[in-house]
Amino acid sequence: MLPLSPVSFTRQRFAAQTIGSDGRPLAQTPTSSTVTGSVQPADSSMTVTTPGYSGEQRRRLYLFAEVLIADEATGRPADRVVLDDGTYLVWWVQRWPGIGPIAQHWEAEVYRLQPINPPAGSP
Repeated sequence: MLPLSPVSFTRQRFAAQTIGSDGRPLAQTPTSSTVTGSVQPADSSMTVTTPGYSGEQRRRLYLFAEVLIADEATGRPADRVVLDDGTYLVWWVQRWPGIGPIAQHWEAEVYRLQPINPPAGSP
């Protein structure tokens, strides 16, 4: 069961891709920050057609901190969020303006990142 009350988790944000003096892309290192939000099941009415993913590997987040999808124009990858059960990639975001006592917040749909098997760098 997913916690419906606010929890703290890690948001990883990447800068736009840069190119080294040898013409190859440099490794991107994320900047991590702690954000608070509510983790909920994804909308069950939405059919998952992305190869390799199922409904159990998606979550819906409500946060008081901005999360970003990928920006292909600048080469910035999508944010990632680290939850108790794995790392998730942000693929859809809706910003909601503050109204009365409700502060501005973001609604996001995230997919669990699939691990590389075997892990990179292992023999």
